[in-house]
Amino acid sequence: MPVRILTLTLFLLTFIAGCNNSTSSTANTSVNNSQPAAGRPIDNTLTGNSAEKAAVNTYPKTVREFFMALPDKYFTLEGCEPAKDKGCKKAREDYLRNLLEAEDTANGYLKGGCDGGQECIEMALFKKADGTYVIGVTTTGEMSSNSYFLDYNGTTWTDISSKVVPGYSKKNYYQLPRYGTTIEVFGKQVSDEDADADIGDKGDKMYDLEWKSGKFVKK
Repeated sequence: MPVRILTLTLFLLTFIAGCNNSTSSTANTSVNNSQPAAGRPIDNTLTGNSAEKAAVNTYPKTVREFFMALPDKYFTLEGCEPAKDKGCKKAREDYLRNLLEAEDTANGYLKGGCDGGQECIEMALFKKADGTYVIGVTTTGEMSSNSYFLDYNGTTWTDISSKVVPGYSKKNYYQLPRYGTTIEVFGKQVSDEDADADIGDKGDKMYDLEWKSGKFVKK
């Protein structure tokens, strides 16, 4: 093959190879530049507390499911025998069957009555931005009442009352709403013999609490 033709052939092969490398480099640059927006996880995996909750299959979807998972320390069922009834599941079902007064799934509200030594309960769910809830619980017995504002991650319950409720006090009665997100706050009536002992009834109304941006605000 003449030297001139051989040189031209080598030049063409070199030019074609260069074009292929340039195309490959451009394609790789395009892929590498396709990054998530600032502040987003690169692998698009949910992070933080909301992700931990979302990943737990046991996170309740309805107010009834929250009631069924509520620990005994926040609501004692008189008919529960833990040795025979794990998690008081049967006792909870019996309570709902016999004493349920209101169950509003759409509004995240449940109310159960009292019977003898069995205290009453009111529950209301307040939705947070991450799709989880603050669970309001008010229980009332013959001689006392208690209100809690709880967090649940599917496995562990935490009392966060003082974190989300301004001026939270065990001396107050928190009337949970069935509709809307406003809580009425009352003082508690106290015993004539013991000024520190409430008798489970509401006293005078003091103010309202409004649910805003994941916490309550005093109105």
